[in-house]
Amino acid sequence: MGEKTIIGVFCYKRAAKLKASIEALLKNPECAQMDIIFFCDGHKGEKDLPGVLATREYINSLTGFRNIHKHFRERNVSTGPNFFAGINFLRENYDRFIVVEDDLVVTPNYVRYMLDALDFYNDEKSIFCISGFAFPLQKKGYQYDTIIHGRFCSYGWASWSDRVRKVIWDKEELQELLTTSPGFKSQLNKQGFDLHRLLKKQLSGAISTWDIQMQVNVARHGLKVVYPVLSKAHNIGFDNESTNTFGLDYLKTTTDPGDKRSFNFCPVDLIEPFLQKQLKKPYGLQALATRKIINTFIKLTAQLKGSS
Repeated sequence: MGEKTIIGVFCYKRAAKLKASIEALLKNPECAQMDIIFFCDGHKGEKDLPGVLATREYINSLTGFRNIHKHFRERNVSTGPNFFAGINFLRENYDRFIVVEDDLVVTPNYVRYMLDALDFYNDEKSIFCISGFAFPLQKKGYQYDTIIHGRFCSYGWASWSDRVRKVIWDKEELQELLTTSPGFKSQLNKQGFDLHRLLKKQLSGAISTWDIQMQVNVARHGLKVVYPVLSKAHNIGFDNESTNTFGLDYLKTTTDPGDKRSFNFCPVDLIEPFLQKQLKKPYGLQALATRKIINTFIKLTAQLKGSS
């Protein structure tokens, strides 16, 4: 069980959040027989050093996994490159991997769900990855525990090493793809009107991320992502400690109680329009515009408080 699969954790300076994340992860009984590896970025400026040191001290104190491996960066490489290096290491050294970030709290059946899904969809090369997160969904009699969708989700996921080999990380290659493929913008935005904007921000250096590169790969090759009908994770990262999340927490969801240990996985070619519509709704024009207005208000309010 899980011999070929490792858990990869990406973290930086949020020791308290990492503790909450790992404590939830350890409620998964499979962890005792699995290896875990931490990719912890180096501090960016002296103000971040105490948080980074506290995070590493917590990791050094950990028990509960079969083996604990640590990649502590000596210098700050930022979020995107830390993920790039980490994913490459996982790809080169393991057959399969389950990813958790330090602001993710998972359910007690998260690992079981991921391992079983990796087994079930192993030979379906059109499946890019398994997602552990989903927005609250109305099932309307839908009998399966999973849904096939076309958008990568970074809030807890798992994949196979051979699936991530074609992901483009180089900015020049990404820019060339965007410039020389006139239809790629619309192809990307089919799964959300925020995606082209996120790619442009990544290319300009306005953000340092990694998930948009994954979505580019999914869109470019027409791949699929497996989602749970009932979320196996929730995000606790919307605050001032976070690098790429700010403002309105739109990721609130209903999570699985965690006692279910077997799952009814849907066929790879099953597409249910009413579920697709629900998954796309948070990334539609209306939802994105509403969030932008609220986040602008939150930012202005914070600035006014800071100047008073």
